[in-house]
Amino acid sequence: MKKRFFTGIIIAIVYVGTVLLSLLVHPVFFDIFTMLVMIAAVLEVSRAIGERFGRPLDPLVITGVLLGYLAFVLANYFLNGKGGVAIWYGVLIVLIVMSLVYVRLSKEKTMRNVTSTLLVLLYPVTLLVYMLALNYLPETLRVPSILLLFLVSTLTDTFAYLVGSTFRGPKLCPVISPKKTVLGAIGGLLGGTLGGALVLVCSLYGFLNVEFIGRTLGTNIAHFLVLGFVGSLFNQVGDLVASYVKRLCGIKDYGNILPGHGGVMDRIDGMMLTGVFLYMYMLVLTVL
Repeated sequence: MKKRFFTGIIIAIVYVGTVLLSLLVHPVFFDIFTMLVMIAAVLEVSRAIGERFGRPLDPLVITGVLLGYLAFVLANYFLNGKGGVAIWYGVLIVLIVMSLVYVRLSKEKTMRNVTSTLLVLLYPVTLLVYMLALNYLPETLRVPSILLLFLVSTLTDTFAYLVGSTFRGPKLCPVISPKKTVLGAIGGLLGGTLGGALVLVCSLYGFLNVEFIGRTLGTNIAHFLVLGFVGSLFNQVGDLVASYVKRLCGIKDYGNILPGHGGVMDRIDGMMLTGVFLYMYMLVLTVL
C-alpha cells in the first residue's frame, strides 16, 4: 500500500507537470510526454506478447514510431494542424510491408513475428497517436482536451479503486478482471464526470486559459459533463481490454517500473481509449 501511495504521488507530479508545462509554457512538452509513454508502452506490450506468441520486430517498431512522429508533426505543420492521424496510417502501411519483406529475407523470423508486430503497431501505438493528436487541435479545444485527458482518466481510476475496495459487491467482469466490481465501475463513472465538471469550472473562470467549447453556457455544461461521463466509460473499457490482453499473455502486470502500479501500460491503458474518444468528439466540434 505504501509503495502504491508514493508511486501515485510521483505519477501525479508527472501529470501535473506535463499539464502545466504544456498549457502554460509550450505544447512540445505534451509531445515529449506522449512519445516517452509510447516507447515505454511498446516495449512492455512487445515483451508481454513475446512471452506467449512471436516476438515483435522491436527495432522496426521503435524506428517506425520515431519516423511516424516526424511525419505526424510535418503533416500538421504544412496542413495547418490537420493530417497527422491520416499520415500515421500511411506510415503504418509502410511498416507492415517492411516487416513482411524482412521476414521473407530472414531465416529466423516467421509470420508470427509479423502478426505480433502489427498488433503492437495497433495496440498501443495507433491509439496513442490519437492522444498525441489532441495537442494539434485548435487552441480552444486543445487546452480543455489535455485537461480532460488527465483529470477524467485519473479520477476514474481513483474513484473506481476507492469505491470498489471499500464497498466491494458483485464482480464486474470476473473472467477478465477478477478485482473489478460493479460499484467500483459506478464510482469510476462518477469520478470521470467530476473530472469533466472540474474542467467546466475552469472554463467558467478562465483558469489555465480554458475557454467555452459550446456556444452558450448550457451547451458548455452539457459538453463537459458528457465528455467526463463517456470519457470515463471509455477509460474503463480500455482497462478491461488491457486486462484481457494480459490474460492472453499469461502475465499480471505489463511491467514493474512503477512499484505498486505495474508498468507504464498499466497506468495509461484506459487513458489511451479516453484520448481516442476525446479526439473524435473535438474533431466533430471543429466542423459544427
